[in-house]
Amino acid sequence: MSPRLLLLPNRITCRALVAMTMIIAPAVARAQIAVIGSTVEERDAAPGQRYEGTIVVRNLTNQPQPVRIYQTDYRFFADGTSHFDSAGSQPRSNAAWVRPSISSLTIPPSTDVNVSYAVTVPAVDTLRGTFWSAVMIEGAPTAAPTAGAHEIGLGAVVRYAVQVATQLPTAGSRRVRMAKAGFVPDSGSTRTLAMLVENTGERAYRPNLWVELYDATGAQRARLEKQRGLLYPGSSLLQRFTFPRLPAGTYKAVVFADTGDETVSAAQYTLVF
Repeated sequence: MSPRLLLLPNRITCRALVAMTMIIAPAVARAQIAVIGSTVEERDAAPGQRYEGTIVVRNLTNQPQPVRIYQTDYRFFADGTSHFDSAGSQPRSNAAWVRPSISSLTIPPSTDVNVSYAVTVPAVDTLRGTFWSAVMIEGAPTAAPTAGAHEIGLGAVVRYAVQVATQLPTAGSRRVRMAKAGFVPDSGSTRTLAMLVENTGERAYRPNLWVELYDATGAQRARLEKQRGLLYPGSSLLQRFTFPRLPAGTYKAVVFADTGDETVSAAQYTLVF
């Protein structure tokens, strides 16, 4: 394996996923169904190749539960928002490649049911990087609880988004952009450095992020590390590093992002405690 290069800029630049739709608010809803196992289905596949997968859906109740299966695109951003756009509306959507075996079913009480799907990658040699979308598993709306004269009842729909990601064998770039999003005091005299991390390349990866903190003498005073989940092209996340209590002074923080490529990106900041 060839050695990795360190890219250091000269200046400072920088689930299970469950969506719950409230009919009326606010209250707590009980899930009637659940997706068992991983909600990120990631596979390598070449142009023209076909593969299959299975989503296990469990009825958590003692009553039959109707379930709807449909497709969307999926994006998420560092501000905490997730977007479930129309299937096929995003440039890197593979929704047209994915075919669930069924669009609706009724699950018997306390039973697991397998929902299969097939993915057929187009026989196009120019495809590069990662393409993805989501298969939505949606339960029936819950009944609104009985409300008093001055209360508001609530019904809810629980949806599970199963991400279906296809990694093409062609290289596809693994680029990352980092930006300082803030440096704030916390309780107990600790400090938190918030970093925006964006995938600006063509291939999804699970970034390994860490920060090294050095004092004015050059001695390392802290090292914090975090492995994150699959970050898609065009998506971003917010990573927080909380430093332990340290003497007042000026420190140098170097933040690293390993995307699995041969280079490790880094950004340097001056922090005053």
